Amino acid sequence: MMYSRPDLFEEKTPDERSAGRKISVALIASSIALSLALAGLYVYVEKITSDLTVRIDHGVAPYKSREASVGEALTKAGYKPQPLDIVEPSVDTPLEDGMYINVQRVRVKTETEEEATDFKTIEEEDREMNKGESKVTQEGRQGQDRVTYEVTYTAGKETDRKEVKRKTLKKPVDRIVHVGVIETIDGFAYTRKETFEATAYTGGGRTASGTRARVGEIAVDPNVIPLGTTVYVEGFGLRTAEDTGGAVKGHIIDIYMASRSECISWGRRNVTVYLP
Repeated sequence: MMYSRPDLFEEKTPDERSAGRKISVALIASSIALSLALAGLYVYVEKITSDLTVRIDHGVAPYKSREASVGEALTKAGYKPQPLDIVEPSVDTPLEDGMYINVQRVRVKTETEEEATDFKTIEEEDREMNKGESKVTQEGRQGQDRVTYEVTYTAGKETDRKEVKRKTLKKPVDRIVHVGVIETIDGFAYTRKETFEATAYTGGGRTASGTRARVGEIAVDPNVIPLGTTVYVEGFGLRTAEDTGGAVKGHIIDIYMASRSECISWGRRNVTVYLP
């Protein structure tokens, strides 16, 4: 037995046929609009997808992104830039197709090390040794410090190191060297020579030391040349500091001479005095 739908074969009224045509047109229009929309969406998606090259430290890889900025693209890719990182172009730069993004990660670490500290070499004058001679009287030894640094690494390499704390664990011991200073002139041993202004006097009497004033002694400032010191005066040879004088102050000596005429002839001159 066959069945049929009577309504498929019934004659439609003009109004019914008009309504059917409208529905068909609406369905066709909707279908076309949906197809166009899907095509537009596909074109739009393809347009905003950017092909990128991303380098993080020393690793380089291609990447596709639909994000709006460099920072967003990096975050989407699984790396969130840190405040100290060097990102080129900057994180807020709008994304462009073919862009090369370079990231150098910057990390600051605290590191503690134990370091050897050098000793000093100290030279001391030895008035019992000739000039040019030396002798080590104390060997030097290194010390040790514990030092804390703030170390900056850029792309895995150290780029800065700043000392923030130091503690002495062992003090260094200085090396001490005795250095000879004795030289001779006409057989007189001296350790230094200085320039003095020299005047002259005569007349006999007693010196400040209580000795007889005579050729061979000089007046000095005891704060510069102690009384009783034998020196070598350029042009005169050995002289002994035995007297003082009101005008003999600082680097001045007064040389005793045999006569007044010699004193006048001498006047004032600069001389080199060799001191023990």
